[in-house]
Amino acid sequence: MSAATPEPPLDLTAIAVRALMLYSLAEFQAGHVTTIRVTAEGTAFSIADDGRGHPIDRTLEGTPYVTFIYTHFDYPFESGRSAPIQLQGIGMSMVNALCSELSLTVRKRDETLHLVFRDGQLHSRDRMAKPSTETGITVAASIKPQLQSAAAGTRQIQEWLQGVLAVSPSLRLFFNGIELQSPSPGDA
Repeated sequence: MSAATPEPPLDLTAIAVRALMLYSLAEFQAGHVTTIRVTAEGTAFSIADDGRGHPIDRTLEGTPYVTFIYTHFDYPFESGRSAPIQLQGIGMSMVNALCSELSLTVRKRDETLHLVFRDGQLHSRDRMAKPSTETGITVAASIKPQLQSAAAGTRQIQEWLQGVLAVSPSLRLFFNGIELQSPSPGDA
């Protein structure tokens, strides 16, 4: 009898980056984002885009929408709910639940909203009248150390981002401060 080859440990940092990138990519595909910036080192990561940003005045069941989608992982699965399923909140609230701290900044033309979550719960909320020439979202977070069983590398994330760029060559995509280049047509 041979021993099974153990599966490599999950890289939760890479999973979280990919999950949050999908929202920025949806905004890119809708024509609202031109640039996405990703950083990752160990269990810390950030995603920033120049899109529309989350709606900051919207509420859902009496709770500010942005707070709701980052804290209600169970929302679409609870019985007795008559509101539409909020699939956006599943990924965002799951990433938030995996993080020891998650900071969200939503930039609008005339104001900025900054939220900090600790261990999945809202810790602080600051809404400032702060004019900006840039709009968009920045999520910066750290995976809970006890959940990341091995040191996360960046190779897996960079390879995935290169694949994203291959199918979205007009996207400006930065990884750890360096702009990634679309592969040339002859590259395999």
